[in-house]
Amino acid sequence: MGHPSVHTRTRAEIWRGFTAVERREVGTVVVSTLQSQSTSALLLLLLSLLALRVTGSPASAPLVVAVGALPALLLVRAVRTVNQHVDHRWVMLLSDAGAFVVAVTLWQLVRAGGVHAWQIYAGMFLFAAFGAFYLPAMRGWVAGQTTGLEQLTWLNAMLAVATQAAVVVGWALGGVLASSIGIQVSLGLCALSYAVGLVLQFVVFVVVNRAPFRKPAGAVGAAEPDQAGADRASGGTRVWRDVFSPRRLGLFTAALLLMELTHTLGFSMFVPLLTGGAADRSWIAGTANACFALAAMISGVLVSGGALGQWTRARAPQVVLVGFGVQIVFGLSAAHPVWAIGLYAVVGLLSGGDAALQSEVQDRWRPAGSAQAFAVFGAVQGPAQLVGSLTVAALLTCLSVGTVYLGTVVVLGLGSGVVLMLARSRAEVRPPRVEAPV
Repeated sequence: MGHPSVHTRTRAEIWRGFTAVERREVGTVVVSTLQSQSTSALLLLLLSLLALRVTGSPASAPLVVAVGALPALLLVRAVRTVNQHVDHRWVMLLSDAGAFVVAVTLWQLVRAGGVHAWQIYAGMFLFAAFGAFYLPAMRGWVAGQTTGLEQLTWLNAMLAVATQAAVVVGWALGGVLASSIGIQVSLGLCALSYAVGLVLQFVVFVVVNRAPFRKPAGAVGAAEPDQAGADRASGGTRVWRDVFSPRRLGLFTAALLLMELTHTLGFSMFVPLLTGGAADRSWIAGTANACFALAAMISGVLVSGGALGQWTRARAPQVVLVGFGVQIVFGLSAAHPVWAIGLYAVVGLLSGGDAALQSEVQDRWRPAGSAQAFAVFGAVQGPAQLVGSLTVAALLTCLSVGTVYLGTVVVLGLGSGVVLMLARSRAEVRPPRVEAPV
């Protein structure tokens, strides 16, 4: 089972547990996450709609995801090296700068009127390549700001709130924009948003907080071991062994992988499932995801601390299973827009279990180093998404979108909750971590 703190702290007490400098850093990253993820959500929606328009096939959306899965594997060594030597805030900023270049290029291609399918896939590949650096940097920064599972869950929940708020902006606005002003102008607005966000991040990270570009030699985060030296001493295999070995953390990693894979593949079918490939029906997908995000924001706040947060951490596998159970009902009701939108909002309310699962796995990864663990996790997640996306695309040539969606959620989604239950039953029992009130 989980390892809740002896003292159940309120959300306000957890927030006061951060120092003044840490609180400024937390606010900075939450704001930058809101901006970056909202623009990313808008861009992903536009790429899915653009691929559907150019190819006319619902299989094109999973292929977009498949192409975007490769960079995490191809760049794993570069990602680990960069996160060992470059400040995490700079990595996040430069990753968004690369995404801005991709958005501008796609906007110019659509504006010229000659965009081809391969250019969309190439754009997605480059977009994912820059994104491959972002997540390990973000999670490494998160681990460096927290000292226990309670604090870690709080910060992950707050970042989830910002991410879901971004989804509200990206998907709801994207659905309206694509239906009204068209994909071309929407891509231009997407590029403009990245430009504004880059200026804001540079001002906060560099001008105000004076983040150094390179990490100081020998610096070690408060919650992160010197993973660079450890990796060199073990020939670079230590992180892989700790994260993926079934005798160590492999089952916890597998549970997170299955959950993330379900969300990714489900997203690849989300637009064609609710729109039938028609751009003028994109408001349905946008509204459904916006309602999910609003409910997920509420869920993130509720589970970020206090007795409810402790209860969710202790019962994360069961909450995850119920959430995917509701997604199955959603897939069966996708033909009824109002009913489907309502069900997806319920899925959002249950998403606190996802944050609890991720926090528990990341907490278990601390000895291996969160930034390094997420880098090698991405190297496995990428090929898994590639194989899964190609499988989904192949199945869509002979089966309906709804059937493939349901099969994905049943096998992978429910499987993630079951594997987490197995991982907990086989894991060593940890002594409760006491986090005294401030």
